Amino acid sequence: MRLLLISLISFFISADDHDEPSFSGLVSSEKFKIDGGMELVVEKRSTCDAGNTPKHFHPAAGTLVYVLDGLSQSKSSGKWKKYSKGEYWFEPSDWVHGGDDDTPNLGNQCTDLLVIRVVEEGKDHTVFVD
Repeated sequence: MRLLLISLISFFISADDHDEPSFSGLVSSEKFKIDGGMELVVEKRSTCDAGNTPKHFHPAAGTLVYVLDGLSQSKSSGKWKKYSKGEYWFEPSDWVHGGDDDTPNLGNQCTDLLVIRVVEEGKDHTVFVD
């Protein structure tokens, strides 16, 4: 019976791992409580496949993305723009992005990003869209 229970738990955990889209390259993620039932979410990301991000949005008060190193891109201004070390962009709340057919190919470019967003405490800061 114990073996059956462990097998079932393992099946459901591994099934959940494969169904949900995700971002690659998460290095670290921290949440800090701030006033008004809000949290500051700070993530560091390091990736070489920025053009393969699944479609998603952030139900946050907005997201600031700062390029620590390398090259990245965003369409948050309405058209694609490349950003390099020391540059940043702002993503408005609930803006659906990722998985775009017109995503420019950055080749073998890699990037290190600092991502900062404010969200309601206990809420998901990223929602993936089918």
